[in-house]
Amino acid sequence: MIKPKRRTRATRFIWQAYDRMKTAGIDVDCDSAYSIVAITSPDHLDEIFMQGDEADSFIDECRKMWTRYPSLPMDVCEMALAEPYTDLWS
Repeated sequence: MIKPKRRTRATRFIWQAYDRMKTAGIDVDCDSAYSIVAITSPDHLDEIFMQGDEADSFIDECRKMWTRYPSLPMDVCEMALAEPYTDLWS
């Protein structure tokens, strides 16, 4: 049995951001092959859509976080980094 890695203060903060986004029902879809990122509200009435350089920059930041904290899944990094984009939805 593999023992899970202990959460650091930073990873705990990132997991909390992920949990807030999941609880709110917000969805984040990233596709690096097509350079697109879509952040969707739970009612699907609001959406933030990025493409091109803006999406590449967002995806690059996700990869940097994932590389720095290898215990985090990529979808957790995407959700945590997308949280500031959704501040005005609440």
